[in-house]
Amino acid sequence: FGSSHVGLSILRRLVRGTPPTSASTMPLCPRSKRGHDGSDVRAYPKAGEPYKKTDPDKFEQKLLADEAPRTSTLPYQSLVLPLAEAQQALEEAAKEKVPLDSELDAVESSSCGERDATVDHFSVCVVGAGAIGCHIAYVLHKAGNDVTLVARGENLKALQSEGLRMRIGGEDLPPVWIKATDCPEQVGHVDYVFLTMKVSGYDSTVAKMIQPLVGDHTTILPPTTSIPYWWFYKWQGQFENRRLNQVDPCDVLWGLMPPEKVVGFTMWLSAVQLGPGRAELRHVQRGYPLGELDGSSSKRVERLAAAFERGGIPAPRVPCIRSEIFIKSLNSLAFNVVAVLGDGSNGTIADAPEAVEVLHQVMKECEVIAETLGLTIAQSAEGRIKQTLSARMHTMSMLHDLRIGKDLELRALWTSFEDLAGLIGVQLPLTKALVGVALLREAAERKQRAEASGGS
Repeated sequence: FGSSHVGLSILRRLVRGTPPTSASTMPLCPRSKRGHDGSDVRAYPKAGEPYKKTDPDKFEQKLLADEAPRTSTLPYQSLVLPLAEAQQALEEAAKEKVPLDSELDAVESSSCGERDATVDHFSVCVVGAGAIGCHIAYVLHKAGNDVTLVARGENLKALQSEGLRMRIGGEDLPPVWIKATDCPEQVGHVDYVFLTMKVSGYDSTVAKMIQPLVGDHTTILPPTTSIPYWWFYKWQGQFENRRLNQVDPCDVLWGLMPPEKVVGFTMWLSAVQLGPGRAELRHVQRGYPLGELDGSSSKRVERLAAAFERGGIPAPRVPCIRSEIFIKSLNSLAFNVVAVLGDGSNGTIADAPEAVEVLHQVMKECEVIAETLGLTIAQSAEGRIKQTLSARMHTMSMLHDLRIGKDLELRALWTSFEDLAGLIGVQLPLTKALVGVALLREAAERKQRAEASGGS
């Protein structure tokens, strides 16, 4: 370490058992930067390889030069000295009249984690520390923002004791130390609140829990992997401000998370949780599209999108966020139903023409909703199917959940489509039948697990 104040501060914290949190001891991203124009489709590669072109006609590949080496790229565990040597170093530091911890913290902040005064920074709380929640927290922290994760159980313990550990492009990155708590009251009001739990775990209880985070100027980003409760807020036409009664019974969500506080977003990437406090980003398509519900431009969307891009992920600003959410939700519904019923990965589905035809029929049936509402579908069902199935090794999330004994979010996802379709008078008989059989399989699997474990 030498005798620098920063090195001595890190040493002192190691002896006390507190991991250092300065930016100099933990790289926040892979070693290569790769540019994007915000509209392409790509996948993270293995270390040292360029991005895979999943749609080569859509964009021009660019691979930028590697970053300059950092001061240190070692996680804090690699810095631990034998106790006798550490104690001797501290005694020498005392003789040199090293500043107190408070002063050392200031030195560390200015020398290792200084923020660019010209960049707009903000506070954000991510509620839910699954794969997507961990990735959002990682990216926004990397962009220099004040990030807190609300987690529970083993996830919380791991985040507090071992840090957030990400794997990107097959590369395991050193831990990133982000604040983590199970008590939103300890966080206070923030600029942005992300709710990243599965839609099946998202209800009025969660909406009530986040109220201590919400101030006059807070923006809320609820889960949008299904048709959201705010769908008809400021809608132009006969359905303006109509409610989805199955999605939001008694307008609880509408009241606790008023749509005027909401920015719509969705995710076009693949991330999986590897364990408590550990997540892997496997590939990126459009990243995190963002948009105001009324299609307008706004500072809150622009600053959030800019932060995502500083953190290394695309965040297209879109004029119709409902179209993005509808396509994403429909893809999830169609592919997960077929995967659960067929118990197959994307490659298995791609090799079964009848299964591909079922995907096509479900998508065309549900796209009548979009046509009735006048929503633009930017990519054809055929194109979406081809693109998704090109990732042959990928297993759809609900099939993965079924195999490990987790509850599926299929019922909540289907309910949102059923609610919207019923309100506008669209029938979905094929999709309803397939969902019913898929839910039957989930129930049968649950019963078998209970019997195998001696339960009732």
